[in-house]
Amino acid sequence: SFLEILFLFASSRASASCKTSTSGPLPERNTACSSSAIFCLSTAILRPARVFPAPGTPVIKQIDFLRIFKIAAAASNGCLLAVLFQLQTPTSAGIIAILSLQNTRRETFSLVARRIFSFFPSMTVAIVVFYLMGYQIPSIFVYLILFAGICELFSLQNTLVSNTVLVLHLYAAQSVHPALLVNELLLLLTGTSCGILMNLYMPGNSAKIRRAQSELEQIFRNTFHRIARDIVMDKQLACTFFDLSDLDLILKKLEKEAHENQGNTLLSDEQYFVKYVEMRKNQKLVVEKLCQNIRLLHDVPIQAHAISHFIEDVSIKFHESNNTQELMQKLTEMQTSMQKEPLPVTRTEFENRAVLYRILYDLEELITIKKRFIETLTPDEIKRFWNTSQNC
Repeated sequence: SFLEILFLFASSRASASCKTSTSGPLPERNTACSSSAIFCLSTAILRPARVFPAPGTPVIKQIDFLRIFKIAAAASNGCLLAVLFQLQTPTSAGIIAILSLQNTRRETFSLVARRIFSFFPSMTVAIVVFYLMGYQIPSIFVYLILFAGICELFSLQNTLVSNTVLVLHLYAAQSVHPALLVNELLLLLTGTSCGILMNLYMPGNSAKIRRAQSELEQIFRNTFHRIARDIVMDKQLACTFFDLSDLDLILKKLEKEAHENQGNTLLSDEQYFVKYVEMRKNQKLVVEKLCQNIRLLHDVPIQAHAISHFIEDVSIKFHESNNTQELMQKLTEMQTSMQKEPLPVTRTEFENRAVLYRILYDLEELITIKKRFIETLTPDEIKRFWNTSQNC
């Protein structure tokens, strides 16, 4: 019916997400932005490829062919089963099957459970409203006011459309006969079952996660290498601009993949990659402070060379399976050594020494974040996800 199509269209527009990317230097994003207007302007002038795709680069939409197949198969199978069961309005089973397809298995099962749970209050509200007001358009208005309020109250908003489609069958039939109510329940169960069956197959994204992880850690290494170089470079020659936008992009991509990986595991709670991403995000914040503190140095103190060597060591040993013990020991020794240094004499020496201590505290926080992450891991997670042959 027209009302069914209208509700289906509204639902699809509300839940649709169009992912636009380019095949040029910046896949999966349109622009690079920053809270700083000066940063945006300098980025646009110095590195325009970070703001716009390369000239002539075609902008395309990524097509998920597997999802397209699932939509077609779920809808057709839902309709077919409803016909075999001799249900009224069998096409609604196909609509419900489409609406049941989610990005992960857990999301699918959770949505189906909520829809079945909300089916009973939706029918109860419909029966009461139709009994008191008759089968009129104002009855649909009152039903939606009441049932939408229930959905908002119990966080069941994504069940509104599918159950309303079933209620419209009662309106069209001008009846709330028990046989018709059973028909609507069977339509719901048939459609959601087809959606679940289609989403039982989810391609693994572990390879994507590992590739993004490797790319992320390489960017961290490059950043630490540059910090180690700039801290002992003549301040008139050193470039004080550190662009960490690549870290943000990879972290967002990795976070999305990690949550999808977690949502596709039903028999266990796969939290490792989620915890890993959170750890790297916290480390990225520390790196931002580290870059800011380096810009505060007026010249190159003698102690800066030892810190530079340590940061270079961090760059070399920056890896998922690094247990941080060796780095923490070296950092403690360096802090003890600096405390034995003669006190600064001039104001500039004093300010530089203070900045170096801030840098040391940043490095300590960086390593501590990794140490806390390791403490949250179980022996099984370390065995499964770490390459124990690597000692750094």
